Amino acid sequence: MTEIFETSEVRVILNGETIAEVEELTIERLKKIAREHGIKKFTVSAAGEDLTADDFPLYEGEVIIRPYYEAK
Repeated sequence: MTEIFETSEVRVILNGETIAEVEELTIERLKKIAREHGIKKFTVSAAGEDLTADDFPLYEGEVIIRPYYEAK
């Protein structure tokens, strides 16, 4: 029997739009994607839960970037 393999991806979403699709999402890769879109500070969530550095790397699903603006 032929074995079927499937790759999975992580979609990175900003303002409701997919801005990147990667096979492995590390903190460094996430920061690079954010920088490329002009975001210096941000929070990240997946499946309605806020993520921390301990949750990475990710290999599938959707990650939402939310810019973080400090009150001045």
